[in-house]
Amino acid sequence: MTKKKTTVKGPKRIPDSNKENTRFRNIALPAFLGAVLGSFLVPGIGGVALGGAIGSVIGSTSKKDKKMAKVPVFYSFHFDNDVMRVQQIRNIGSIEGNPPTTPNEWEQLKRTGAKAVENWIDQNMKYKRCIVVLIGSHTAERPWVKHEIIKAWNSGKALLGIHIHNLKCPRTGTSKKGKNPFDQVTFKDGTKLSSVIPCYDPNSTRAYNEISENLSAWINHAIQNKAN
Repeated sequence: MTKKKTTVKGPKRIPDSNKENTRFRNIALPAFLGAVLGSFLVPGIGGVALGGAIGSVIGSTSKKDKKMAKVPVFYSFHFDNDVMRVQQIRNIGSIEGNPPTTPNEWEQLKRTGAKAVENWIDQNMKYKRCIVVLIGSHTAERPWVKHEIIKAWNSGKALLGIHIHNLKCPRTGTSKKGKNPFDQVTFKDGTKLSSVIPCYDPNSTRAYNEISENLSAWINHAIQNKAN
């Protein structure tokens, strides 16, 4: 396999005003429109107050509903070691991930050649908004994981990492904590990609529950705060 470059294009700065503009559109604007409508239906201060209150509730609810929507993601991981741990995360059900691949399918794909694997990654990553790197004991050493990270970053997709070594595999149980794979990719000035990519390490005593409770929020945070 041809050695892949390990440097990526530099991060962009995201103005803080973007968050305030979004907040205005989601809550303040519906409140204003509601107040105007309320003044027509019920003339006077009471109508303005009532309409504004209703508009605020609608804006807040629509924002919450948007957060609850399933986001299409691509899972990047070390297949041989962690496929059973990754399946537990797929079973959480709150996220729309790329379809699972069986061990036989993955081995057949690898035997077809590097170009076939790259094409498979391209097709499965194409319409995903966030790439979630699920980190086991040897994930950072896998060349295809590095390839997926670089491709995701240079394509402007959100990225995040989650350590999954404390999830119990039915065959091997838990494993040792692996290195952060975002440390293996750098910008041209030598700064590590891990400086701008969040990486979560759930508590060892309740790793699955912590991932289940926070996965949607972590993904939304990565999308809203991505630096590429």
